[in-house]
Amino acid sequence: MNIYVNDEETRIDPDQTLASLLSSLSGGRQVAVAVNDSVIRQDEWADYRLQNEDRVLVIAPVQGG
Repeated sequence: MNIYVNDEETRIDPDQTLASLLSSLSGGRQVAVAVNDSVIRQDEWADYRLQNEDRVLVIAPVQGG
């Protein structure tokens, strides 16, 4: 199954959840996530099933000053 993560095509298992994808991508860092332009709350990640051609936007906060 193919999805797009930050506009980059990515192949994943059909039963992969958003939580498992983010675990492999973010390495435990805090992130914000939208799928197909809808923000997905962190408490929904474990049950959220990705679909073919989904567009996932992952944003990590940046500190600065």
